[in-house]
Amino acid sequence: MKKTKATTSAAPERQSGSGPAEPKAPTPAPAPALKKVSLAGFATQTPASKSAKAYPLLPDPDGQVGELVTSILDKSAQVEALEGALELEKAELIAIAKPFYFQHYHGQHAVASSVEARSEDGKVVRVGFSNSYRGTSDEPAITRIAGGHAARYFKQSFELKIKGDLIPDAAVEPLLAELQELFARHGASTALSAKATIKPTKEFHTARHTLFSVAENHELDKVVPISASVKTKLGRGGNEDE
Repeated sequence: MKKTKATTSAAPERQSGSGPAEPKAPTPAPAPALKKVSLAGFATQTPASKSAKAYPLLPDPDGQVGELVTSILDKSAQVEALEGALELEKAELIAIAKPFYFQHYHGQHAVASSVEARSEDGKVVRVGFSNSYRGTSDEPAITRIAGGHAARYFKQSFELKIKGDLIPDAAVEPLLAELQELFARHGASTALSAKATIKPTKEFHTARHTLFSVAENHELDKVVPISASVKTKLGRGGNEDE
């Protein structure tokens, strides 16, 4: 008895325009947007994304990479040591220049931004005294030294800081809209802090030389130190603006 062979035949090709169309692959749904609180009207700074902690190792078949790494680390240590020594010497020069600065400009209205310091071979650096001051919380010292001039030449400077992660999620939006009124209502008072300091006005920088004695300027400098720097790059012709 002969066995029947199973035969298969190729399915006829579907002609264009005949029969139902093949289903298309479903379009993937877009990823949901990250939830963000609207900070319109507030000064914001977007934090930079942090890179992964694991890094691939650069191959070093001939030892060149290792030599470069050793050299870079050694030179970095030398640079840091030099920078530390340089900052100490600059601070020492500023400490020497401050008494001269206050004495030289006492009673004057036209005050230059710097004083020059010169080496034995004629090289020059400038010690600059800019109209920039760190604040202080020692108001009694300001009023004691400045006396009747304190109210005009010193004023309060403050900033407010909010720790958003301490505010309940449901309260974030209304708290930003009604800051002072709603903080206590939503139990988030600990998330709000205030910082205040007293800083000189812009007019103080020049007026100090005619209003206060040299000794008083030294006393004020202990409370609100003047910003000082040593300038080594003076530009062509010694001009600071270049």
